[in-house]
Amino acid sequence: TNEFKVGLFVILCIAGLFYLVYSTGKLNIKKDGYHIYAVFNEVAGLQEKAPVMLNGLEIGKIDDIRISYDNDRTEITLKLWIDKQAKIRENPVVSIKTMGLMGEKYIHISSSAGGAFIAPGETLKGEPYLDVDALLANLNSTLDENKSGISRIVLNMEATSKNFEEFSDDIKRHPWKLLFKGKEKGKEK
Repeated sequence: TNEFKVGLFVILCIAGLFYLVYSTGKLNIKKDGYHIYAVFNEVAGLQEKAPVMLNGLEIGKIDDIRISYDNDRTEITLKLWIDKQAKIRENPVVSIKTMGLMGEKYIHISSSAGGAFIAPGETLKGEPYLDVDALLANLNSTLDENKSGISRIVLNMEATSKNFEEFSDDIKRHPWKLLFKGKEKGKEK
């Protein structure tokens, strides 16, 4: 009947939707794992549930973000959930990176070869965030300071390009010049 077909279609749609949500990781169903902590001075818009990558492979999520005040400094501690199969070696580089065009922030852990693995619950010191806006401002000031040198380089490149174009055109019109000059040098020796 029509009612049976519509009911079956709705059930299949709900099952498909559940599968899509589950497969993209939006459900908060976690496998076994452990927690480590990372301390930063600045997190640059990093959010809870952001990915944690180990040498480019996603191995966990940020579970919690806490602010702590130590003497005259403000520190931000991230509680990172790590999949039990992922092991991080001692002295890793922990940094905040930007993913894709949309600029989603994530934690990147670069683990070196050799050495023992860190223990669950260990606290790692994060590298300072490299702000792209600050880099661009620094690049702009460097360019402004070296305008005259850059202008000379560009003028020299234009002159070299023009000379090469003239040389190339001359060789195209008179290819025998290459052979003739080569024979003259051979006779002089």
